[in-house]
Amino acid sequence: MKSKLMPKSGVWAERVHRHRVGLGAIAVGAVSFLLYVLTLAPGLTWSNSAADGGDLLTAAFRWGIPHPTGYPTYLLSLRSFSTVMPFGGVAFHGNLFSAITAAVAMGMLFLVTVRVLRRLHLPTPIDDRHALVVAAVSTISMAASRMLWSQATVTEVYALNAMFVSAILLAAFGLRDRQEGLRADAGGKGPGWRYGLAIGLLSGIALGNHLTIAALIAPMLVWGLLGGGIRSLAATHIIPMVLGGLVGVSVYAYAPLASAQSPVLNWGHPDTAEGFWWMVSGSIYQGFTFDVRGEELFRRAVTSTDHLFAQFAFIGVLLGLAGLGLMWDRMRSLLIAHLVTVVAVVVYAITYRTIDSFLYLIPVFMLFSIWMAVGMARMLSHVDEVREAIRPLRTVKRPVVVGISVVIVLAVVPGFSIATNWGSLDLSDDREASNYAESAFETMEPGSIVITRTDQTVFSLWFQAYVADTEHSVMAVSAPHIVFDWYWDDLVQQYPDRMPDNRPEGLLLRVLSIIDHNLGINQIYEANAPAEAFPEFQLVEDGPLKRFVPG
Repeated sequence: MKSKLMPKSGVWAERVHRHRVGLGAIAVGAVSFLLYVLTLAPGLTWSNSAADGGDLLTAAFRWGIPHPTGYPTYLLSLRSFSTVMPFGGVAFHGNLFSAITAAVAMGMLFLVTVRVLRRLHLPTPIDDRHALVVAAVSTISMAASRMLWSQATVTEVYALNAMFVSAILLAAFGLRDRQEGLRADAGGKGPGWRYGLAIGLLSGIALGNHLTIAALIAPMLVWGLLGGGIRSLAATHIIPMVLGGLVGVSVYAYAPLASAQSPVLNWGHPDTAEGFWWMVSGSIYQGFTFDVRGEELFRRAVTSTDHLFAQFAFIGVLLGLAGLGLMWDRMRSLLIAHLVTVVAVVVYAITYRTIDSFLYLIPVFMLFSIWMAVGMARMLSHVDEVREAIRPLRTVKRPVVVGISVVIVLAVVPGFSIATNWGSLDLSDDREASNYAESAFETMEPGSIVITRTDQTVFSLWFQAYVADTEHSVMAVSAPHIVFDWYWDDLVQQYPDRMPDNRPEGLLLRVLSIIDHNLGINQIYEANAPAEAFPEFQLVEDGPLKRFVPG
Protein backbone atom coordinates (compact mmCIF):
# COMPACT_ATOMS: atom_id res chain seq x y z
CA MET A 1 0.00 0.00 0.00
CA LYS A 2 2.88 2.30 0.82
CA SER A 3 4.40 2.03 -2.64
CA LYS A 4 1.01 2.93 -4.25
CA LEU A 5 0.70 6.09 -2.18
CA MET A 6 4.36 7.10 -2.53
CA PRO A 7 5.07 9.83 -5.13
CA LYS A 8 6.76 8.66 -8.31
CA SER A 9 9.98 10.46 -7.38
CA GLY A 10 9.93 8.70 -4.01
CA VAL A 11 9.57 5.29 -5.66
CA TRP A 12 12.60 5.96 -7.85
CA ALA A 13 14.58 7.20 -4.85
CA GLU A 14 13.74 4.00 -2.98
CA ARG A 15 14.80 1.87 -5.96
CA VAL A 16 18.08 3.76 -6.29
CA HIS A 17 18.74 3.31 -2.58
CA ARG A 18 18.00 -0.42 -2.80
CA HIS A 19 20.29 -0.94 -5.79
CA ARG A 20 22.87 1.72 -4.99
CA VAL A 21 25.83 -0.69 -4.92
CA GLY A 22 25.00 -2.15 -8.32
CA LEU A 23 24.36 1.32 -9.75
CA GLY A 24 27.68 2.47 -8.28
CA ALA A 25 29.46 -0.38 -10.05
CA ILE A 26 27.78 0.53 -13.34
CA ALA A 27 28.72 4.20 -12.88
CA VAL A 28 32.37 3.38 -12.14
CA GLY A 29 32.52 1.07 -15.13
CA ALA A 30 30.93 3.71 -17.36
CA VAL A 31 33.37 6.42 -16.24
CA SER A 32 36.27 4.04 -16.84
CA PHE A 33 34.99 3.07 -20.28
CA LEU A 34 34.56 6.73 -21.24
CA LEU A 35 38.20 7.40 -20.36
CA TYR A 36 39.37 4.41 -22.37
CA VAL A 37 37.21 4.87 -25.43
CA LEU A 38 38.23 8.54 -25.75
CA THR A 39 41.89 7.50 -25.90
CA LEU A 40 41.43 4.23 -27.80
CA ALA A 41 43.84 3.32 -30.59
CA PRO A 42 41.90 3.22 -33.90
CA GLY A 43 43.68 0.13 -35.22
CA LEU A 44 46.94 -1.78 -35.11
CA THR A 45 49.38 -0.11 -32.71
CA TRP A 46 52.90 -0.52 -31.34
CA SER A 47 52.31 1.85 -28.43
CA ASN A 48 52.14 0.82 -24.77
CA SER A 49 54.15 -2.39 -25.33
CA ALA A 50 51.40 -3.67 -27.64
CA ALA A 51 53.53 -4.95 -30.52
CA ASP A 52 52.21 -8.45 -29.73
CA GLY A 53 48.78 -7.25 -30.83
CA GLY A 54 49.45 -8.19 -34.46
CA ASP A 55 50.35 -11.73 -33.40
CA LEU A 56 47.27 -12.09 -31.18
CA LEU A 57 44.93 -10.65 -33.82
CA THR A 58 46.33 -12.94 -36.52
CA ALA A 59 45.92 -16.00 -34.31
CA ALA A 60 42.40 -15.04 -33.23
CA PHE A 61 41.07 -14.34 -36.71
CA ARG A 62 42.81 -17.18 -38.50
CA TRP A 63 42.12 -19.80 -35.77
CA GLY A 64 45.85 -20.02 -35.17
CA ILE A 65 48.37 -20.29 -32.35
CA PRO A 66 50.18 -17.14 -31.11
CA HIS A 67 53.35 -16.93 -29.04
CA PRO A 68 53.47 -18.99 -25.82
CA THR A 69 51.56 -19.60 -23.67
CA GLY A 70 48.94 -19.50 -26.41
CA TYR A 71 46.28 -17.48 -24.51
CA PRO A 72 43.30 -19.59 -25.66
CA THR A 73 40.78 -17.80 -23.42
CA TYR A 74 41.79 -14.47 -24.90
CA LEU A 75 41.69 -15.70 -28.50
CA LEU A 76 38.26 -17.29 -28.19
CA SER A 77 36.85 -14.29 -26.28
CA LEU A 78 38.19 -11.77 -28.78
CA ARG A 79 36.96 -13.79 -31.77
CA SER A 80 33.49 -14.11 -30.20
CA PHE A 81 33.37 -10.41 -29.37
CA SER A 82 34.39 -9.41 -32.88
CA THR A 83 31.73 -11.68 -34.39
CA VAL A 84 28.92 -9.68 -32.80
CA MET A 85 30.48 -6.24 -33.41
CA PRO A 86 28.54 -4.49 -36.19
CA PHE A 87 31.17 -1.86 -37.01
CA GLY A 88 34.92 -1.32 -37.22
CA GLY A 89 37.82 -3.47 -38.39
CA VAL A 90 39.25 -6.41 -36.47
CA ALA A 91 42.23 -4.40 -35.14
CA PHE A 92 39.80 -1.83 -33.73
CA HIS A 93 37.77 -4.68 -32.23
CA GLY A 94 40.87 -5.89 -30.38
CA ASN A 95 41.39 -2.46 -28.83
CA LEU A 96 37.70 -1.99 -28.00
CA PHE A 97 37.61 -5.43 -26.38
CA SER A 98 40.37 -4.29 -24.01
CA ALA A 99 38.48 -1.09 -23.17
CA ILE A 100 35.30 -3.00 -22.34
CA THR A 101 36.98 -5.71 -20.26
CA ALA A 102 39.03 -3.15 -18.34
CA ALA A 103 35.87 -1.14 -17.60
CA VAL A 104 34.05 -4.28 -16.44
CA ALA A 105 37.07 -5.08 -14.27
CA MET A 106 36.72 -1.70 -12.57
CA GLY A 107 33.00 -2.16 -12.00
CA MET A 108 33.64 -5.47 -10.28
CA LEU A 109 36.61 -4.06 -8.34
CA PHE A 110 34.22 -1.45 -6.94
CA LEU A 111 31.99 -4.28 -5.68
CA VAL A 112 34.99 -6.00 -4.08
CA THR A 113 36.08 -2.78 -2.41
CA VAL A 114 32.61 -2.22 -0.97
CA ARG A 115 32.71 -5.74 0.47
CA VAL A 116 36.05 -5.01 2.13
CA LEU A 117 34.85 -1.71 3.60
CA ARG A 118 31.72 -3.31 5.03
CA ARG A 119 33.86 -5.86 6.85
CA LEU A 120 36.18 -3.30 8.46
CA HIS A 121 34.10 -2.64 11.63
CA LEU A 122 35.84 0.63 12.43
CA PRO A 123 35.55 1.98 16.01
CA THR A 124 33.93 5.07 14.47
CA PRO A 125 32.26 3.58 11.40
CA ILE A 126 31.59 5.56 8.25
CA ASP A 127 28.06 5.30 6.92
CA ASP A 128 27.28 3.21 3.86
CA ARG A 129 27.00 6.23 1.53
CA HIS A 130 30.52 7.29 2.41
CA ALA A 131 31.73 3.72 1.90
CA LEU A 132 30.32 3.76 -1.62
CA VAL A 133 31.98 7.10 -2.36
CA VAL A 134 35.31 5.87 -1.00
CA ALA A 135 35.08 2.69 -3.09
CA ALA A 136 34.26 4.74 -6.17
CA VAL A 137 37.19 7.13 -5.66
CA SER A 138 39.71 4.35 -5.08
CA THR A 139 38.45 2.32 -8.05
CA ILE A 140 38.44 5.30 -10.40
CA SER A 141 41.99 5.97 -9.21
CA MET A 142 42.87 2.46 -10.36
CA ALA A 143 41.01 2.94 -13.64
CA ALA A 144 43.02 6.09 -14.35
CA SER A 145 46.32 4.57 -13.25
CA ARG A 146 48.91 4.74 -15.99
CA MET A 147 49.57 1.02 -16.35
CA LEU A 148 46.00 -0.25 -16.59
CA TRP A 149 44.96 2.70 -18.75
CA SER A 150 47.82 1.92 -21.15
CA GLN A 151 46.53 -1.62 -21.64
CA ALA A 152 42.85 -0.69 -21.89
CA THR A 153 43.32 1.01 -25.25
CA VAL A 154 45.38 -1.60 -27.15
CA THR A 155 45.14 -5.24 -28.17
CA GLU A 156 46.72 -7.21 -25.34
CA VAL A 157 45.77 -9.80 -22.72
CA TYR A 158 46.20 -7.64 -19.61
CA ALA A 159 42.81 -5.88 -19.59
CA LEU A 160 41.01 -9.23 -19.76
CA ASN A 161 43.35 -10.48 -17.05
CA ALA A 162 42.30 -7.54 -14.86
CA MET A 163 38.67 -8.54 -15.36
CA PHE A 164 39.46 -12.07 -14.18
CA VAL A 165 41.35 -10.65 -11.18
CA SER A 166 38.26 -8.72 -10.08
CA ALA A 167 36.00 -11.70 -10.73
CA ILE A 168 38.16 -14.01 -8.62
CA LEU A 169 38.36 -11.49 -5.77
CA LEU A 170 34.57 -11.20 -5.84
CA ALA A 171 34.11 -14.98 -6.01
CA ALA A 172 36.47 -15.45 -3.06
CA PHE A 173 34.27 -13.16 -0.97
CA GLY A 174 31.22 -15.19 -1.92
CA LEU A 175 33.06 -18.35 -0.93
CA ARG A 176 34.11 -16.80 2.38
CA ASP A 177 30.54 -15.71 3.14
CA ARG A 178 29.22 -19.18 2.50
CA GLN A 179 31.93 -20.83 4.56
CA GLU A 180 31.14 -18.50 7.43
CA GLY A 181 27.46 -19.30 7.09
CA LEU A 182 26.62 -15.61 6.67
CA ARG A 183 24.08 -16.17 3.92
CA ALA A 184 20.69 -17.51 4.87
CA ASP A 185 20.45 -19.83 1.88
CA ALA A 186 23.81 -21.45 2.74
CA GLY A 187 22.53 -22.71 6.04
CA GLY A 188 26.07 -22.69 7.42
CA LYS A 189 26.98 -25.71 5.32
CA GLY A 190 29.52 -24.18 2.98
CA PRO A 191 29.36 -23.08 -0.62
CA GLY A 192 27.56 -26.02 -2.18
CA TRP A 193 28.82 -27.93 -5.17
CA ARG A 194 27.39 -25.53 -7.75
CA TYR A 195 29.22 -22.52 -6.35
CA GLY A 196 32.44 -24.50 -5.95
CA LEU A 197 32.16 -25.75 -9.51
CA ALA A 198 31.58 -22.22 -10.78
CA ILE A 199 34.62 -20.84 -8.93
CA GLY A 200 36.79 -23.65 -10.25
CA LEU A 201 35.52 -23.07 -13.78
CA LEU A 202 36.23 -19.35 -13.51
CA SER A 203 39.74 -20.01 -12.22
CA GLY A 204 40.54 -22.50 -14.98
CA ILE A 205 39.29 -20.17 -17.72
CA ALA A 206 41.31 -17.31 -16.17
CA LEU A 207 44.45 -19.46 -16.34
CA GLY A 208 43.72 -19.85 -20.04
CA ASN A 209 44.23 -16.11 -20.41
CA HIS A 210 47.42 -15.59 -18.37
CA LEU A 211 49.12 -18.10 -16.11
CA THR A 212 50.42 -15.46 -13.66
CA ILE A 213 46.90 -15.17 -12.25
CA ALA A 214 47.63 -18.41 -10.39
CA ALA A 215 49.46 -16.21 -7.86
CA LEU A 216 46.08 -14.66 -7.00
CA ILE A 217 43.82 -17.69 -7.36
CA ALA A 218 45.62 -19.89 -4.85
CA PRO A 219 45.78 -17.54 -1.81
CA MET A 220 42.35 -16.00 -2.38
CA LEU A 221 40.55 -19.33 -2.68
CA VAL A 222 42.39 -20.65 0.37
CA TRP A 223 41.23 -17.55 2.25
CA GLY A 224 37.68 -18.16 1.09
CA LEU A 225 37.72 -21.83 2.03
CA LEU A 226 39.09 -21.12 5.50
CA GLY A 227 36.19 -18.82 6.35
CA GLY A 228 34.72 -21.43 8.66
CA GLY A 229 38.06 -22.67 9.99
CA ILE A 230 40.12 -25.69 8.98
CA ARG A 231 37.80 -28.10 10.77
CA SER A 232 34.88 -26.96 8.67
CA LEU A 233 36.55 -27.99 5.43
CA ALA A 234 35.10 -30.97 3.66
CA ALA A 235 35.76 -32.81 0.44
CA THR A 236 32.41 -31.58 -0.85
CA HIS A 237 33.78 -28.03 -0.66
CA ILE A 238 37.04 -28.71 -2.49
CA ILE A 239 36.29 -31.45 -5.04
CA PRO A 240 33.77 -29.38 -7.06
CA MET A 241 36.33 -26.55 -7.28
CA VAL A 242 39.01 -28.93 -8.51
CA LEU A 243 36.65 -30.45 -11.07
CA GLY A 244 35.54 -27.02 -12.23
CA GLY A 245 39.17 -25.94 -12.51
CA LEU A 246 39.99 -28.95 -14.69
CA VAL A 247 37.03 -28.20 -16.96
CA GLY A 248 38.01 -24.54 -17.18
CA VAL A 249 41.69 -25.14 -17.90
CA SER A 250 40.68 -27.55 -20.67
CA VAL A 251 40.37 -24.38 -22.77
CA TYR A 252 43.99 -25.18 -23.63
CA ALA A 253 42.61 -27.98 -25.80
CA TYR A 254 42.12 -25.21 -28.32
CA ALA A 255 45.86 -25.32 -29.04
CA PRO A 256 46.16 -28.92 -30.32
CA LEU A 257 42.75 -28.78 -32.03
CA ALA A 258 43.61 -25.58 -33.89
CA SER A 259 47.16 -26.69 -34.63
CA ALA A 260 45.93 -29.92 -36.22
CA GLN A 261 44.20 -27.81 -38.89
CA SER A 262 47.58 -26.35 -39.97
CA PRO A 263 46.67 -22.66 -39.53
CA VAL A 264 48.85 -19.94 -41.04
CA LEU A 265 50.15 -19.05 -37.57
CA ASN A 266 51.11 -22.17 -35.64
CA TRP A 267 53.75 -21.50 -33.00
CA GLY A 268 55.39 -24.73 -31.85
CA HIS A 269 52.83 -27.07 -33.47
CA PRO A 270 51.10 -27.93 -30.17
CA ASP A 271 49.19 -30.82 -31.73
CA THR A 272 52.07 -33.02 -30.53
CA ALA A 273 52.89 -33.68 -26.88
CA GLU A 274 56.30 -32.04 -27.27
CA GLY A 275 54.86 -29.03 -29.06
CA PHE A 276 52.04 -28.64 -26.55
CA TRP A 277 54.47 -28.59 -23.62
CA TRP A 278 56.72 -26.15 -25.49
CA MET A 279 53.72 -23.88 -25.92
CA VAL A 280 52.08 -24.05 -22.48
CA SER A 281 55.33 -23.99 -20.50
CA GLY A 282 56.70 -21.05 -22.49
CA SER A 283 59.97 -22.90 -23.07
CA ILE A 284 61.16 -20.24 -25.51
CA TYR A 285 61.05 -17.65 -22.72
CA GLN A 286 62.17 -19.71 -19.73
CA GLY A 287 65.67 -18.30 -19.95
CA PHE A 288 64.22 -14.88 -19.01
CA THR A 289 62.68 -16.19 -15.77
CA PHE A 290 64.59 -15.20 -12.60
CA ASP A 291 67.38 -13.98 -14.89
CA VAL A 292 67.77 -10.56 -13.23
CA ARG A 293 70.30 -10.48 -10.42
CA GLY A 294 72.66 -8.24 -8.47
CA GLU A 295 72.65 -4.51 -9.09
CA GLU A 296 70.14 -4.77 -11.92
CA LEU A 297 67.71 -6.55 -9.60
CA PHE A 298 68.02 -3.69 -7.12
CA ARG A 299 67.36 -1.15 -9.90
CA ARG A 300 64.27 -3.02 -11.04
CA ALA A 301 63.00 -3.23 -7.45
CA VAL A 302 63.36 0.55 -7.19
CA THR A 303 61.61 0.93 -10.54
CA SER A 304 58.66 -1.12 -9.30
CA THR A 305 58.35 1.31 -6.38
CA ASP A 306 58.48 4.21 -8.83
CA HIS A 307 55.65 2.55 -10.75
CA LEU A 308 53.55 2.49 -7.59
CA PHE A 309 53.92 6.24 -7.11
CA ALA A 310 53.26 6.76 -10.82
CA GLN A 311 49.90 4.96 -10.47
CA PHE A 312 48.55 6.66 -7.35
CA ALA A 313 50.72 9.70 -6.59
CA PHE A 314 52.17 10.38 -3.16
CA ILE A 315 48.88 10.86 -1.32
CA GLY A 316 47.44 7.67 -2.81
CA VAL A 317 50.45 5.67 -1.66
CA LEU A 318 50.15 7.13 1.85
CA LEU A 319 46.47 6.19 1.97
CA GLY A 320 47.29 2.69 0.74
CA LEU A 321 49.94 2.18 3.41
CA ALA A 322 47.53 3.47 6.06
CA GLY A 323 44.93 1.02 4.79
CA LEU A 324 47.43 -1.81 4.87
CA GLY A 325 48.10 -1.12 8.54
CA LEU A 326 44.40 -1.05 9.37
CA MET A 327 43.75 -4.28 7.47
CA TRP A 328 46.53 -5.93 9.47
CA ASP A 329 44.59 -5.07 12.60
CA ARG A 330 41.06 -5.72 11.34
CA MET A 331 41.27 -8.16 8.42
CA ARG A 332 44.59 -9.90 8.82
CA SER A 333 43.74 -13.15 7.06
CA LEU A 334 42.56 -11.30 3.94
CA LEU A 335 45.64 -9.09 3.98
CA ILE A 336 47.91 -12.11 4.23
CA ALA A 337 46.21 -13.56 1.14
CA HIS A 338 46.78 -10.24 -0.63
CA LEU A 339 50.43 -10.10 0.44
CA VAL A 340 51.13 -13.64 -0.79
CA THR A 341 49.91 -12.54 -4.22
CA VAL A 342 51.85 -9.28 -4.08
CA VAL A 343 55.15 -10.93 -3.15
CA ALA A 344 54.81 -13.68 -5.76
CA VAL A 345 53.90 -11.30 -8.59
CA VAL A 346 56.47 -8.64 -7.69
CA VAL A 347 59.30 -11.16 -7.45
CA TYR A 348 58.34 -12.66 -10.80
CA ALA A 349 57.93 -9.27 -12.49
CA ILE A 350 61.24 -7.79 -11.39
CA THR A 351 63.28 -10.94 -12.09
CA TYR A 352 61.76 -11.64 -15.53
CA ARG A 353 64.11 -10.14 -18.09
CA THR A 354 61.76 -8.38 -20.51
CA ILE A 355 61.01 -4.70 -20.87
CA ASP A 356 57.27 -5.20 -20.40
CA SER A 357 57.33 -7.51 -17.37
CA PHE A 358 56.15 -4.66 -15.13
CA LEU A 359 52.72 -5.04 -16.74
CA TYR A 360 52.38 -8.14 -14.57
CA LEU A 361 52.04 -5.73 -11.63
CA ILE A 362 48.54 -4.60 -12.63
CA PRO A 363 46.86 -7.09 -10.22
CA VAL A 364 49.16 -5.82 -7.45
CA PHE A 365 48.03 -2.26 -8.08
CA MET A 366 44.41 -3.42 -8.04
CA LEU A 367 44.94 -4.84 -4.56
CA PHE A 368 46.71 -1.64 -3.52
CA SER A 369 43.67 0.37 -4.64
CA ILE A 370 41.62 -1.65 -2.14
CA TRP A 371 44.11 -0.79 0.59
CA MET A 372 43.83 2.84 -0.49
CA ALA A 373 40.05 2.68 0.01
CA VAL A 374 40.59 1.29 3.50
CA GLY A 375 43.02 4.14 4.19
CA MET A 376 40.43 6.68 3.02
CA ALA A 377 37.79 5.06 5.22
CA ARG A 378 40.18 5.31 8.14
CA MET A 379 40.74 8.99 7.36
CA LEU A 380 37.03 9.75 7.14
CA SER A 381 36.32 7.91 10.39
CA HIS A 382 38.52 10.49 12.17
CA VAL A 383 36.90 13.55 10.60
CA ASP A 384 35.34 14.64 13.90
CA GLU A 385 38.70 14.46 15.65
CA VAL A 386 40.28 16.52 12.89
CA ARG A 387 37.50 19.11 13.11
CA GLU A 388 38.03 19.35 16.83
CA ALA A 389 41.82 19.62 16.52
CA ILE A 390 41.77 22.31 13.80
CA ARG A 391 39.91 25.33 15.17
CA PRO A 392 38.77 26.86 11.82
CA LEU A 393 37.08 23.57 10.94
CA ARG A 394 34.98 23.42 14.09
CA THR A 395 32.31 25.60 12.51
CA VAL A 396 32.31 23.60 9.28
CA LYS A 397 29.71 20.87 9.08
CA ARG A 398 30.91 17.29 9.00
CA PRO A 399 29.49 16.47 5.52
CA VAL A 400 31.33 19.47 4.10
CA VAL A 401 34.66 18.32 5.54
CA VAL A 402 34.05 14.83 4.21
CA GLY A 403 33.18 16.23 0.78
CA ILE A 404 36.31 18.40 0.70
CA SER A 405 38.46 15.40 1.65
CA VAL A 406 36.98 13.28 -1.14
CA VAL A 407 37.41 16.05 -3.71
CA ILE A 408 41.06 16.50 -2.71
CA VAL A 409 41.76 12.80 -3.16
CA LEU A 410 39.92 12.79 -6.50
CA ALA A 411 41.95 15.75 -7.73
CA VAL A 412 45.31 14.51 -6.49
CA VAL A 413 45.08 10.83 -7.50
CA PRO A 414 42.91 10.08 -10.57
CA GLY A 415 42.68 13.73 -11.57
CA PHE A 416 46.43 14.21 -11.53
CA SER A 417 46.97 10.94 -13.41
CA ILE A 418 44.53 11.92 -16.14
CA ALA A 419 46.03 15.40 -16.47
CA THR A 420 49.64 14.21 -16.67
CA ASN A 421 49.16 11.02 -18.71
CA TRP A 422 46.54 12.04 -21.25
CA GLY A 423 49.08 13.33 -23.74
CA SER A 424 51.17 10.15 -23.75
CA LEU A 425 48.30 7.65 -23.40
CA ASP A 426 45.88 9.20 -25.87
CA LEU A 427 46.19 6.87 -28.87
CA SER A 428 43.16 8.17 -30.76
CA ASP A 429 45.44 9.47 -33.54
CA ASP A 430 48.02 6.66 -33.40
CA ARG A 431 48.27 5.12 -36.87
CA GLU A 432 51.99 4.45 -37.03
CA ALA A 433 51.78 0.66 -37.05
CA SER A 434 48.87 0.42 -39.48
CA ASN A 435 50.41 3.02 -41.78
CA TYR A 436 53.71 1.12 -41.80
CA ALA A 437 52.10 -2.21 -42.68
CA GLU A 438 49.86 -0.69 -45.34
CA SER A 439 52.66 1.33 -46.96
CA ALA A 440 54.94 -1.71 -46.94
CA PHE A 441 52.32 -3.71 -48.84
CA GLU A 442 51.73 -0.84 -51.25
CA THR A 443 55.47 -0.92 -51.97
CA MET A 444 55.64 -4.67 -52.64
CA GLU A 445 54.30 -6.44 -55.68
CA PRO A 446 51.89 -9.37 -55.15
CA GLY A 447 53.83 -12.53 -54.36
CA SER A 448 56.79 -10.67 -52.82
CA ILE A 449 58.90 -11.78 -49.86
CA VAL A 450 59.89 -9.58 -46.94
CA ILE A 451 62.49 -10.55 -44.32
CA THR A 452 61.73 -8.96 -40.95
CA ARG A 453 63.21 -9.33 -37.48
CA THR A 454 61.62 -7.18 -34.73
CA ASP A 455 58.39 -7.82 -32.84
CA GLN A 456 56.90 -4.62 -34.20
CA THR A 457 57.54 -5.33 -37.87
CA VAL A 458 57.12 -9.12 -37.72
CA PHE A 459 53.71 -9.06 -36.04
CA SER A 460 52.34 -6.08 -37.97
CA LEU A 461 53.38 -7.61 -41.31
CA TRP A 462 51.96 -10.99 -40.28
CA PHE A 463 48.66 -9.28 -39.51
CA GLN A 464 48.71 -7.48 -42.83
CA ALA A 465 49.63 -10.64 -44.77
CA TYR A 466 47.29 -13.10 -43.06
CA VAL A 467 44.30 -10.92 -42.06
CA ALA A 468 44.15 -7.43 -43.56
CA ASP A 469 45.49 -8.01 -47.09
CA THR A 470 45.53 -11.71 -47.91
CA GLU A 471 45.06 -11.10 -51.65
CA HIS A 472 48.54 -9.57 -51.87
CA SER A 473 50.02 -13.01 -51.07
CA VAL A 474 53.11 -11.51 -49.42
CA MET A 475 55.41 -13.97 -47.66
CA ALA A 476 56.45 -12.21 -44.41
CA VAL A 477 59.42 -14.15 -43.02
CA SER A 478 60.38 -13.70 -39.37
CA ALA A 479 64.15 -14.12 -39.26
CA PRO A 480 64.28 -14.87 -35.50
CA HIS A 481 61.80 -17.74 -35.98
CA ILE A 482 63.49 -19.25 -39.01
CA VAL A 483 65.76 -21.33 -36.75
CA PHE A 484 62.72 -23.34 -35.61
CA ASP A 485 61.95 -26.31 -37.85
CA TRP A 486 58.21 -25.95 -37.23
CA TYR A 487 58.29 -22.43 -38.64
CA TRP A 488 60.34 -23.49 -41.68
CA ASP A 489 57.88 -26.32 -42.33
CA ASP A 490 54.95 -23.89 -42.14
CA LEU A 491 56.55 -21.63 -44.74
CA VAL A 492 57.17 -24.62 -47.01
CA GLN A 493 53.52 -25.65 -46.70
CA GLN A 494 52.16 -22.14 -47.29
CA TYR A 495 54.60 -21.00 -50.00
CA PRO A 496 56.06 -24.12 -51.62
CA ASP A 497 57.24 -22.29 -54.77
CA ARG A 498 59.07 -19.61 -52.74
CA MET A 499 60.90 -21.97 -50.35
CA PRO A 500 64.11 -23.89 -51.18
CA ASP A 501 64.05 -27.69 -51.31
CA ASN A 502 66.81 -28.10 -48.73
CA ARG A 503 66.70 -26.87 -45.14
CA PRO A 504 70.15 -25.64 -44.04
CA GLU A 505 71.14 -25.26 -40.39
CA GLY A 506 71.34 -21.92 -38.65
CA LEU A 507 69.50 -18.62 -38.95
CA LEU A 508 71.80 -16.87 -41.43
CA LEU A 509 72.10 -19.82 -43.81
CA ARG A 510 68.34 -20.29 -43.84
CA VAL A 511 67.71 -16.63 -44.61
CA LEU A 512 70.35 -16.64 -47.34
CA SER A 513 68.88 -19.78 -48.88
CA ILE A 514 65.46 -18.10 -49.18
CA ILE A 515 67.06 -15.04 -50.78
CA ASP A 516 69.12 -17.14 -53.23
CA HIS A 517 66.08 -19.23 -54.14
CA ASN A 518 63.96 -16.19 -55.05
CA LEU A 519 66.36 -13.49 -56.22
CA GLY A 520 65.59 -12.61 -59.82
CA ILE A 521 62.27 -14.48 -59.68
CA ASN A 522 60.27 -12.85 -56.89
CA GLN A 523 60.79 -9.43 -55.34
CA ILE A 524 62.59 -9.71 -51.97
CA TYR A 525 62.64 -7.01 -49.30
CA GLU A 526 64.31 -6.43 -45.95
CA ALA A 527 62.36 -4.62 -43.23
CA ASN A 528 64.96 -3.95 -40.56
CA ALA A 529 68.57 -4.90 -41.24
CA PRO A 530 70.97 -2.26 -42.60
CA ALA A 531 72.42 -2.76 -46.08
CA GLU A 532 75.83 -3.76 -44.67
CA ALA A 533 74.20 -6.81 -43.07
CA PHE A 534 74.15 -8.40 -46.54
CA PRO A 535 77.46 -7.36 -48.19
CA GLU A 536 77.01 -9.94 -50.95
CA PHE A 537 73.77 -8.28 -52.11
CA GLN A 538 72.75 -4.83 -53.22
CA LEU A 539 69.89 -3.28 -51.24
CA VAL A 540 68.06 -0.13 -52.33
CA GLU A 541 65.57 1.97 -50.41
CA ASP A 542 62.01 1.30 -51.53
CA GLY A 543 59.32 2.93 -49.44
CA PRO A 544 59.64 1.81 -45.80
CA LEU A 545 61.63 -1.27 -46.93
CA LYS A 546 64.90 -2.15 -48.63
CA ARG A 547 64.72 -4.18 -51.84
CA PHE A 548 67.27 -6.80 -52.86
CA VAL A 549 68.58 -6.13 -56.36
CA PRO A 550 70.19 -8.91 -58.41
CA GLY A 551 73.92 -8.26 -58.94
